[in-house]
Amino acid sequence: MGADGPGHRGLLPGGARIGLKVLLDATSLPPQRTGVGRYLTELTCELGQRDGIELHVLAKPRDVRGFDEAGAVVHTAAVRTRPQRIAWERVAVARRSRAIAPDVFHGPHYTVPRGLGCPAVVTFHDPTMFTHPRVHERSKVAYFTRAARTGVRRARRVIAVSEYAKRGAVEHAGADPDRTDVVPLGVDLKRYAPGSAPAREPYILFVGAIEPRKDVPSLIDAFARLDTGHRLVLAGLPAWGSDAVDRAIDVHGVRDRVEVTGYISEHDKIALLRGADVFVYPSLAEGFGLPVLEALACGAPSITTTGSAPEEVAGDAALLVPPGDVAALRDALERVLGDASFADDLRRRGPERARSFPASATADGTIASYRRAVG
Repeated sequence: MGADGPGHRGLLPGGARIGLKVLLDATSLPPQRTGVGRYLTELTCELGQRDGIELHVLAKPRDVRGFDEAGAVVHTAAVRTRPQRIAWERVAVARRSRAIAPDVFHGPHYTVPRGLGCPAVVTFHDPTMFTHPRVHERSKVAYFTRAARTGVRRARRVIAVSEYAKRGAVEHAGADPDRTDVVPLGVDLKRYAPGSAPAREPYILFVGAIEPRKDVPSLIDAFARLDTGHRLVLAGLPAWGSDAVDRAIDVHGVRDRVEVTGYISEHDKIALLRGADVFVYPSLAEGFGLPVLEALACGAPSITTTGSAPEEVAGDAALLVPPGDVAALRDALERVLGDASFADDLRRRGPERARSFPASATADGTIASYRRAVG
């Protein structure tokens, strides 16, 4: 439905409304969906189909069709750049909110504008802007640390995507633990599941944004120390700081054994996860680590790091190493690649663990937060 059209879900004959009228700001959604973008896409698809939820979405024109098909009432916002979106959020969102008159507003990406005319819920994804500022762009650190503190202060409920994120929201952004709900991300378990994959030479796989926080150079270093016929496939959107990965490839002399794919479609990502001999996510710290959950769901034997949310997500279904420990990462790779029975055990444990994180549960927890906010 087009901009500012009437709601059409959760209506009784005569126009009386039941349930909740929700306004969700999706204008931060990037054209290439990773991390928070995947969260927002899955969440709106689930919410748009729920009885008792009348979902309204603020979105860029390019995203209207997807949200409309998901069952949402879409209100367009002609913003093309981040500065435009920030300015629009400060000036126009409150006016739109008062016109739409929702029961609750959801800021799914840290921010909540003032003057909405209704209670607000905000999602806090990741404390590393506070705890690991050096692995982020300075401009993003400056903006998001302020925006997160302000959003937490203005919101009636805070959604944290992991226990690790909740601790960060409380310790660094000033969230009240009693009004902060842990609602983990989830996956569509019908799509993310073990299955066949196109035949190709054996490979080790990383999926994620190519940025300093993911510590891909340590993975390249560990890979270079292996005596293996495997290739290393790095699949993800090149982001700020990705030049360090190119330098590491050259320093370790593995250019002919490393494949850098760039951004890949969801279909291709699932195929790569299903076919990998081992999936590695060596992040220094992560608010959730959705690629870990996706890899587990697809049955890829997985290695990730301790100390933040990926450990929380993986449980005992992945092999865990300390972040930044190249020797431990190399040993973990050697163990998975050299011990077929251990790798098979990880293949079995992964989908079992992933069943604890369905996309439907993310929607359930989010709706519960909405209801607490409304009271």
